[in-house]
Amino acid sequence: MPLSTSSSDPELRPVPALRWGHCIGLAVVLTAVGLLGWEAYWRAQRFEPAYRNGNGLWATARARVDEQRPGATVVLGSSRLLFDVHLATWREETGNPILQLAMQGTNPRPFLTDLARRTGFSGLVIVGVTPAMFFTPVGPELPAALRYERGETPSQWASQRLSMLIEPLIAFYDFDAALFSVVRRQPFWPVRQGIFALPEVRKFSHTEATRQTAMWTRLEDDAAYRDMIRSTWLDFIHMPIELPPPDVLRAQFEQLLGEVAADVRAIRARGGEVAFVRPPSSGPLLDAERAAFPRERTWDPLLQATGAAGVHFEDYADLQGLDLPEWSHLRAGETPRFTRRLVQHLREAFARSGSPRAELGSSMSPASGQTAAVERAP
Repeated sequence: MPLSTSSSDPELRPVPALRWGHCIGLAVVLTAVGLLGWEAYWRAQRFEPAYRNGNGLWATARARVDEQRPGATVVLGSSRLLFDVHLATWREETGNPILQLAMQGTNPRPFLTDLARRTGFSGLVIVGVTPAMFFTPVGPELPAALRYERGETPSQWASQRLSMLIEPLIAFYDFDAALFSVVRRQPFWPVRQGIFALPEVRKFSHTEATRQTAMWTRLEDDAAYRDMIRSTWLDFIHMPIELPPPDVLRAQFEQLLGEVAADVRAIRARGGEVAFVRPPSSGPLLDAERAAFPRERTWDPLLQATGAAGVHFEDYADLQGLDLPEWSHLRAGETPRFTRRLVQHLREAFARSGSPRAELGSSMSPASGQTAAVERAP
């Protein structure tokens, strides 16, 4: 006889007499309806299937660095060069491969160090300089993408590849459409005094398997959504920051220059080269960058310390006046033109230094069969 008559005793809990096949069928139908409804909702918000530009996708690109043949180019940077460089146009203009390793929201300096110390890459490295990212000190902890790549487990490797089979099919499979992200954004949450949170960057890009990333077209024709993204950048601009004393700032900057110069020397020692690019920005964002990071105290010392070629958009009339809907990134239709001009200006920068790079191809544009004209700003 059982010692317990509790209803929780598994011996005393009868299995309901149900039609389990019908139950399973109903569960499948409800799940399918729910998923289809969620997909329809996000497609109505103009979401489209795209690849998730996270650490896993970045690691798949990073794994190809040592496979690059001579003549290849690697792009490092924050989101501006991730958006602004059009990979197909680069290949068309130069006749050489290009690998996109820029990562949104990151400082490219640790990635440059990684490339210099952990690879044998001997091609051309293009480093994007977004002042607030590049010239900010970094702590000892590696960026999340590098930590992921160095510690990637077999299950993570397999999960990324399985995910890439689904990503081009489902619009709601996007970071911005994640359920908890959506719930967190709802207005009914009470305001918690004294709690500071970084501004949330909403979806504004579309990524392909090659990590070719373009601005989401919604920013071009939806003024309210564009203003929301702009307000996020303004929130970052106006965040309270407590700066260290001037002598500490100077020491940090000198250390920064020394570290970057060491990385450039390491790449040069095996036949590679590095060039720095200051991509376009505009509006209040450009005003804030000029005030906080004047080029004579940041950009110019960077080029002097490294001896590297550099292209600053303010030096060239044909890199100005481009369409940056939210002040920080080129709209998708502008990126091929920007890329062609960038290739030509980089060619000329290396020619002036007496060391032209084969990675940039010849000065004869394959697209037009004519030498691209360079219009330098007065």
